[in-house]
Amino acid sequence: MNPIIELIIYSDPYCTWCWGSEPVLRKIQEVYGDQVRLVYRMGGLVEDTTRFRDPLNKIGGPGMHKQVAEHWRQAATRHGMPVDADVFIDYASEFRSTWPACIAYKAAEIQDPVLAGRYLRRLREAAAAEHVPIHRLEVQADLAEETGLDRQRLLADIDSGIAEAAFRDDLQLCRDNEVTGFPSYEVHVPGGEEVAMFGFHNFTTFESTFKRLAGDRLTPREIVADDESIVGFAHKYGKVAPREVSEVFTLNMSEARERLDRLTSEGRLKKQKAGSGFFYLA
Repeated sequence: MNPIIELIIYSDPYCTWCWGSEPVLRKIQEVYGDQVRLVYRMGGLVEDTTRFRDPLNKIGGPGMHKQVAEHWRQAATRHGMPVDADVFIDYASEFRSTWPACIAYKAAEIQDPVLAGRYLRRLREAAAAEHVPIHRLEVQADLAEETGLDRQRLLADIDSGIAEAAFRDDLQLCRDNEVTGFPSYEVHVPGGEEVAMFGFHNFTTFESTFKRLAGDRLTPREIVADDESIVGFAHKYGKVAPREVSEVFTLNMSEARERLDRLTSEGRLKKQKAGSGFFYLA
């Protein structure tokens, strides 16, 4: 079906608040399905670590990598997703930019827009919670292959400059729309009204915005918080965090963890250490 709402998401694979927004985006997907189409635009959060400055979060200068790590730790206490902030410290000598990961995403999008969404999620998981250096080309290719993309085509599209050109188009869209922070959003009815949203937003805010733009045309799906549904959710996405289960199934965090741990003890899910928390796998 044609989407009723298009949600354009300005993002970056390394952005901790983009990672923290994953539970909300997954709830949007579960509640609205194909009625809301997610479209990602890469914002290139850090072009060069030696020149990057973020005064609001006190990031910049020789201690940038440690400052970013601390920012991630503080953000995680608020957004609730697992993080392994030491990845910035341990790879400080070689990590210089988030642009290579953005370009890798664009290469995936050129190849297969559906798999590209899964690839972006895999990049986020790897960087945010699994201590994986996604700035490395070979790691980008490994994760692409893992996601079902053609490894050699991804590498070819990066090497040829096609993916970088697509990324620079996204950067121009950011400038044109005055997007300077991530995540940022544009919510619109194709061919109709458009609303800009900047920063982190909860599901209720998206829900009210969707209703204002689409009226009664949206048919939300009721989410049932039973064991079968939670296991099915993990099977659908392959890897989920407790915060995502909490958000999608409207459970508090302690209840979400208890349910996931019980399902793990019953052999219906597997548990994987992920930085400051855990992932649960089908």
